[in-house]
Amino acid sequence: MQKILVYLILAQFFCSQLYAQVNSPRINIEQSRITVGELLEEISEQSGYEFSYNSRLIDTREPISFSAKNIPLTECLDRLSKKLNLRYRIFDQQIVLTSSRRNKGRHVILSGFLSDRTSGESLIGATVHALGTSFGTFTNEFGYYSLPLEPGDYTIAYSHVGYKKQEQAIALLASEQQNVSISPVSFDMPAIVIAPPWEDIMNKKQLDAMEMSPEVLNNMPEFAGESGLVKGLQSLPGLKADGDGSAYFYARGGERDQNLVIIDDAPIYNPSHLFGFYSMVIPDFTKSIQVYKGDMPASMGDRLSSIISIRTREGNLNKFHLSGAITPFVSRYSLETPIRKKKSSIFLTTRQSNFDWLYRRDNPELRVRFQDFHLKWNRRINDKDRLYFTTISSSDISQNFSNEIGSKIGVFRNNFAATFRWNHLYNDKLFSNAIINSGTYSNRLLLDPNTWKSELGMLGFKIDFIHYKRQNFTEKFGSELQGYFTNPGSLSLDSSLSIIPNLNPNYSRKNVLYYEGDWKVKKKWRIQAGVRLINFARGGPDVYYNFDQNYSVEDTVSHGRGVYNRYVNLDPRLSVRYQLDESSQLKLSFGNYHQYLQLISNSISPFTSLEIWAPAGPNIFPQSSQQWSLGYLKYFKEAKMEISAAAYHKQMGGQIDYEPHAAVYLNPLFEGELRFGDTRSYGIEFLLKKDFGRLNGWLSYTYSRSFRRTLGINNSQEYPAVQDRPHDFSVFINCQVSDRMITSAYWTTYSGATFSSPTGYLNFNNQPVPIFGERNNDRLPTYNRMDISFRFRLNKDLSRKYQHSLAVSIYNVLGHVNPFIVQFNKIPDGDLSHVVKTNVLSEVPVNPSQFSLGRFLPSVSYRFKL
Repeated sequence: MQKILVYLILAQFFCSQLYAQVNSPRINIEQSRITVGELLEEISEQSGYEFSYNSRLIDTREPISFSAKNIPLTECLDRLSKKLNLRYRIFDQQIVLTSSRRNKGRHVILSGFLSDRTSGESLIGATVHALGTSFGTFTNEFGYYSLPLEPGDYTIAYSHVGYKKQEQAIALLASEQQNVSISPVSFDMPAIVIAPPWEDIMNKKQLDAMEMSPEVLNNMPEFAGESGLVKGLQSLPGLKADGDGSAYFYARGGERDQNLVIIDDAPIYNPSHLFGFYSMVIPDFTKSIQVYKGDMPASMGDRLSSIISIRTREGNLNKFHLSGAITPFVSRYSLETPIRKKKSSIFLTTRQSNFDWLYRRDNPELRVRFQDFHLKWNRRINDKDRLYFTTISSSDISQNFSNEIGSKIGVFRNNFAATFRWNHLYNDKLFSNAIINSGTYSNRLLLDPNTWKSELGMLGFKIDFIHYKRQNFTEKFGSELQGYFTNPGSLSLDSSLSIIPNLNPNYSRKNVLYYEGDWKVKKKWRIQAGVRLINFARGGPDVYYNFDQNYSVEDTVSHGRGVYNRYVNLDPRLSVRYQLDESSQLKLSFGNYHQYLQLISNSISPFTSLEIWAPAGPNIFPQSSQQWSLGYLKYFKEAKMEISAAAYHKQMGGQIDYEPHAAVYLNPLFEGELRFGDTRSYGIEFLLKKDFGRLNGWLSYTYSRSFRRTLGINNSQEYPAVQDRPHDFSVFINCQVSDRMITSAYWTTYSGATFSSPTGYLNFNNQPVPIFGERNNDRLPTYNRMDISFRFRLNKDLSRKYQHSLAVSIYNVLGHVNPFIVQFNKIPDGDLSHVVKTNVLSEVPVNPSQFSLGRFLPSVSYRFKL
């Protein structure tokens, strides 16, 4: 297999070289006296390539003699450059001429901020390239770039997806700051984007990481009037859905709590509404979404499987804008306006659900609703300092009045996150980002007058430094301090239930130091290495229990204020990328990771409200993971299409499982119900993607396995994990049918989740009792769903200030039944739903019952912008 791979790579290399030689244009010019300008025009006409150069570099009126008798273009350019004492490089159908007089060994810095000319919004991941050289860079997440170059004359190209490429001639004799604005391309419909130069695409591609734009999310078929972050992520290879009605997902065989969602560096612990059908992340508020499922940066953590980093929009610095969407289920409105033109702006968006009309007649006491409030403020103090403030708040209410018990019952969830950020530019090489951030999540279950409440809160400080040290080397380093408050489940009770014990809240903190470097070695090699040092400490006052080998309490330990438990870990990361040729690359990466917060839940239902977060401590060890991955990427320039493949292997330790019939809620001894083991997962992912043009989208397939081994569970033998779903296939297609209409379709199918089913029955007192054998010995039916949508632009004139459109979507258009849970119960009741009644004297056998959600749901939404 290895030999075959080597042969294929060599064959590809030689074929590409042969192709270049055979298809190179040939030039035939014989002139004893011709001006330089006329000569360049003649070469352009015969070759089809345009020249790009600084007008101060060449005197086009100078007469010269030149001879090229039917020779290849490259040989002709060699003669020309020697005659004019210039350098040349062929770049994206252009011949770039630059000065050959460079000050070797000395470098100056071209730096600045890149922004949208219309709105003033900073551009993330835009390309800044010195044409005719191999030197280029990308703007960071705040739009800043730093490009070391030798002194000389250059043509600098600024480009970004969806923007007009801008070229600027510059005589760079000393370090200089250039703040540049580029213009967006006007599209008839937002799904159609124009590709940047393909070399920029290749340099920006990151194997093990993917970028999903808000425009893509907005164009995906909607569920009940809204597109969602989590459902968009689930369409990518390596990310598997937990199922309908769940906001959780699995990344490369990891558990559902091993994924971290951060918005402007603030953590979101439950990014969903309505038990997962809606996402709390509003696409209109986001600017970029970066997905890391391997080779995670040392500056981010700490999760084992994936990090979803979301950057939000800053707000228009030049004009007032109002936009929104109205549907029968949800309404949202966004406002952006300058506070001080070109200096400060604010972006505000709010969303409110409206489900009352669905149930008001049948159940007037029911209340089901959610709401969101997002705000972003930014202030440009000067060319070196900028301030940002982001806050996100969301809430869910599901409440009813129960006539059976005569009291109110309900579930209440709240999310809050905030970030205050200061960007400072020390000099053209050193950029810093200081952050104060907070994230909280609370979950409350009401059975009036009793209340159960679980909480997780975090307050942190972080400072990043980015040092653009040399042309081929950039380093990032910094530190982070976070403090956590965890309430594992407290009760407010009336006197009749005062016997139920309370669980003590706990406190912990995390100190982090990190460093990562990015080396570009020659033209083909790129090495990224980093290390993350974590010191996680559990503090008092607290009470915990020591358990013996049979998980019985043998001692109670009380601690006062101060640290009583500590874990220190060093996590290295390394990746090596090799450029096979100008359109393909290989990447090998390794990462070591630790996780210090665990989600405790032994329910597989997405509707449970009793999940709690628990920090590492004396009885709960940090989870660990080592991941290897090997990736390949090939980009097809003419088709503007890419194909990629990645293979990975993960070994995870400290994985939590549960004793059969474990009681983890309202139980101060819940840590004795936990069992710890190992998980191994491996797989291979394929992606065929076309980002640009009237027809775009992607096709992905993942084959993966995930197996667990836990002492005392399943006779200590290996068994498939819940997230073990071998096959996962999805297709997303965007098509611009006409200037005013876009249609989209999304289809996914994947192996069903594992579960434990009875292997037989025992007759006890003339009643069949199910007997369970191996854990997760069965599998749900294959999941299958197709969604479609149609979007119509209602106004014909694009120059009008008021723009509006209508979107029609159908979720699960084929009406496929996708069960998310199977139960084995005794008898059916009058509504044909199954009820467990263990003492019913009946010969009715135990019956399996399955539950499914989301069958065939149409929706319509009206969007506007002015």
